[in-house]
Amino acid sequence: MVRGLKKRWVVSCLGVTVIILLLAVLIFTFTVYVSYYNNVTNLLTTRADSSARLFRNYINTSPREFYAGAAAYAENFTEKDKLEFEVVDRDGRVIYSSSFSRLTGYVTGTPDVAKAISEENTASYSGIDSVTGQRVISATAPVYLSSGELVGAVRYVTGVENINSRIFTLSAGAVIVAAGGLLLVSVTGAYFLTSIIGPLNRINAAARTIASGRYGETIEYGREDEIGELVSSVNFMSREIDRSARVKNEFISSVSHELRTPLTAINGWAETLMADGTDPELQARGLEIIRDESRRLGNMVEELLDFSRAESGRMVLNNTLFDLNDQLEDTIFMMEQRLSQDGIHIVYTDATEDAYIRGDSQRIRQVLVNLIDNARKFSPPNSSIDVTIEACGAEAPNHVAVTVRDRGCGIDEEDLPHVREKFYKGKSDRAGSGIGLALCDEIIALHGGVLIIESAPGVGTAVTVRLPLA
Repeated sequence: MVRGLKKRWVVSCLGVTVIILLLAVLIFTFTVYVSYYNNVTNLLTTRADSSARLFRNYINTSPREFYAGAAAYAENFTEKDKLEFEVVDRDGRVIYSSSFSRLTGYVTGTPDVAKAISEENTASYSGIDSVTGQRVISATAPVYLSSGELVGAVRYVTGVENINSRIFTLSAGAVIVAAGGLLLVSVTGAYFLTSIIGPLNRINAAARTIASGRYGETIEYGREDEIGELVSSVNFMSREIDRSARVKNEFISSVSHELRTPLTAINGWAETLMADGTDPELQARGLEIIRDESRRLGNMVEELLDFSRAESGRMVLNNTLFDLNDQLEDTIFMMEQRLSQDGIHIVYTDATEDAYIRGDSQRIRQVLVNLIDNARKFSPPNSSIDVTIEACGAEAPNHVAVTVRDRGCGIDEEDLPHVREKFYKGKSDRAGSGIGLALCDEIIALHGGVLIIESAPGVGTAVTVRLPLA
């Protein structure tokens, strides 16, 4: 992953930066080149036009006067270190030059002279001088006498060494600036990449550690950014996995114990009856216990299967229209005998006329039985359980609520947010397998309702089922 990130960064970021900087240097160099050459060409053209006008206005009576004046002008030319001034006759031959190092009488090696004389207009040229083999910039302007006769031309020419040197200096500066920019991008990019890769490596290592079974592993990261959010999520996931693993282990231990109890009773009474099956009273008692424990065992297995179906989304509801009042009364009637054995009685309050809902009546009864049985488990002897059904009113219009309230030990504050989670049992030794309330919550949610739990230690617990009316 690290190598992949570095490669992608080099290709996508550094590579693009290099291309942009290279294009910028090339464009800058080309612009400077064109600008310098155009400026020098325009300058020479302007000088040639000015000199031609000077000769035409002041030295214009005859060819002899023109040549004499041109010779004096060439001899006294003050910019010999920068430019070369030449006087050309009508045949294109140089007759005077400000450069004594060059011979006169030769035909120039640039096309601007012939073009200026033939077209009788100022012409310029930038390129190789065929006579000297040097790269030059030149401009030629025709000269006329006062009579209008073409007497020759004046020409300015300069080499491009100095120009190229300046262009090279500026281009080198641009390259240095681009290299500095590239270095800055590389350093900052490498630092940024390192700040990402380091935490990602730690996250990857922590994920491998968690995958190996060491749940609860956390990562230290002090910044509040996107990676910090990812680290927080991984830490939260690790703690939740650790908690779920512990809850699962407790659930397995609890279920094993719950299964072992009826199996032990069944096995014990089966061996007793096999050893001594002659006593009718003992035989009847033993068979009754075996039947009860078998039913208990079957109910536990069915509860586990129901929870598995709900978790996987395979629980199918047989929805019909039924009166929740009737369902609740039947459930209370069914549970009363069991409650009376523990010295507990139900106080039932019906504050509704009709409470028709659309849903699976058997699943709703399963929820009601579970809630009343949970209240029984946590209620002390000779106490009461309040069961109420009423309309929700303005708080939840078109809904009905069933509340089961006990006066038992209550639920600790730290356990209350988790009692509906699967496998959670809390600290009470009266808790069952840890899936009863979780299954109830799933069933009520499938009916579009909510399960609300309120509790206070030493006071008791109230569980409310809120369902939409049909």
